[in-house]
Amino acid sequence: MWARLLLLLCHWRDRLCADRTPLTFGAWGERWATRFLRAQGCRILGQNVRPCHYGELDIIARQRGVLLFVEVKSRRNEDFGRPLTAVTSQKRKMLRRAANHWLAQNQLLDADTRYRFDVVEVVGQPGALPEIRWVQRIDMSVAPPPDLY
Repeated sequence: MWARLLLLLCHWRDRLCADRTPLTFGAWGERWATRFLRAQGCRILGQNVRPCHYGELDIIARQRGVLLFVEVKSRRNEDFGRPLTAVTSQKRKMLRRAANHWLAQNQLLDADTRYRFDVVEVVGQPGALPEIRWVQRIDMSVAPPPDLY
């Protein structure tokens, strides 16, 4: 309940401050995902992190001692499927490589470091309150993602 209230307050603050420079659609989704994760008790360690030339980690967070590598997928609607289906085997491969580089750069690549890969789906239009779903512990194998419909 508190998380939903916090997201509503952020939505109304954005509407009151609409004269700011508009965000790209992807940045809008990442902003909502970050707010959502904070409302769920996550501490954000980094956003749009490029640890290597392999790609970008949208959000790196920590929740109860576990590192989260979060991919944010934003869509205006679900006419062509859920946003999670866009996390292809190639994207998962890039995420694994980038996360391993980040862990190595921060000297966390050992057996004691607990981490996982999540996806936050943001569905909606800028200027409206989006629907946000947090898919935890996504399968990082190279098989195609499951058909969710």
